[in-house]
Amino acid sequence: MFVKLAATATAAAAGLWLWWAALWDDGNDRWKLVAKQSSVTYGQVVATGEHDAWAFGWDILGIGAWLPVVDGPHRPTAFHWNGDRWTKSDFPVKRGDIGSVAASSPSNVWTLVSDESGTSAVRWDGHTWAIVQKPPATAGSLVVAADNDVWVFGDHKAWHYNGATWSEQSISFSTLRVSARSASDIWALDIDAPRVHHFDGKAWTRVDLTSALPKTPPPSDDSPPDPAGPRLTAITADPSGIWVTGEIGASSFLLSQTGSGWRSEDTSAKAGRMVRDLPPVPDGRGGHWFLGSTDINGDDSALAHRDPSGRWTRVPSGGELTSLSAVPGGPLLATGVIGKASGVFRNLG
Repeated sequence: MFVKLAATATAAAAGLWLWWAALWDDGNDRWKLVAKQSSVTYGQVVATGEHDAWAFGWDILGIGAWLPVVDGPHRPTAFHWNGDRWTKSDFPVKRGDIGSVAASSPSNVWTLVSDESGTSAVRWDGHTWAIVQKPPATAGSLVVAADNDVWVFGDHKAWHYNGATWSEQSISFSTLRVSARSASDIWALDIDAPRVHHFDGKAWTRVDLTSALPKTPPPSDDSPPDPAGPRLTAITADPSGIWVTGEIGASSFLLSQTGSGWRSEDTSAKAGRMVRDLPPVPDGRGGHWFLGSTDINGDDSALAHRDPSGRWTRVPSGGELTSLSAVPGGPLLATGVIGKASGVFRNLG
């Protein structure tokens, strides 16, 4: 009898170990590994359709490949999801770092890549990747308002592509992040101050956020004084409104404009610190996904959600996620590492 019970217990323990091992190797009950690609662990994923997405990252070249303490140079990597499987795609830039990525459709995906020779604007047209422009090295932000309306931003400069030709113009600010609802409704964050700028199709104007910005929090053990004041980190412009994330000290906040005015919301207790500076991801129902955390440093990732009524939920990811993306009707995707699994994950919630 003892032998039988021991055997049963051993079998149960083995089954339990295999069950946990499977979760450890393949994500967990909240996130499923769908592309085992270590090069994109700290890169970014961009959903371009209900059954279409791209994940970008890098491989370390040269001495860094065998000395872990040495980083770079990098070989950019790109992986495409067609709704069924992920495949590696040839990329025209062999050395450098992938920066801003934006898309208007599965056949109009753009990214900026910087290397020793400068910056390249690279486009996927549905068939191949190609370098379409070499803007100055200061270019760092990108927005795709339509298939024939692309903007690249640099230091007080902007380059506009109308589908056939490029034009250059001076602007009054340097762009940190940018988002567009259409070619005549583009919103940008200022890299030098907590300001927002709006393009109406003809001119850029500065938006006054003074009354909505949070004040410097009082000193505490968890949040030391921050003489620099609030810092804006990411922006999303969608049919529900304008959504801007930011930090002040060790506290995160959300600015939103859904009508005529702006409002501020402390999100530290609701979402945790949002240190990845990722734009809010629309859920297609008026709500948004955020990459929050469960610790003061923002290392342990959590998926936070704000519904249209302002109600928040937060669920730990069980690992470290580095980017989020989705399109209405499509899956919520993330890059990162959970247990021993790294690459692209799909949310199971």
